[in-house]
Amino acid sequence: MEERFPVVPARSPESRRITSLLGQRRVSGLAMVVVLSAALLFGLIGFAVHILWIVAIVAVALGLGYVVAKGPRQVSSRVVSWPCGGR
Repeated sequence: MEERFPVVPARSPESRRITSLLGQRRVSGLAMVVVLSAALLFGLIGFAVHILWIVAIVAVALGLGYVVAKGPRQVSSRVVSWPCGGR
């Protein structure tokens, strides 16, 4: 049978420092929930404003199209004839 030795990772001073820094909590849970909630709220407001810009652009385009379509038309009273006398 094979002997199994426990695997102990060799830790350098840098990895111990990183582990200790990651293990420390500097922000309370409530503060983190408040910050993330505010970020979500502002993100949703930004998305809504972005959608309103798109709606405004479409409304202006439709309005301008309506104005151009209903504007005064230049009707020519000239009779169009074939060149060379219509022959």
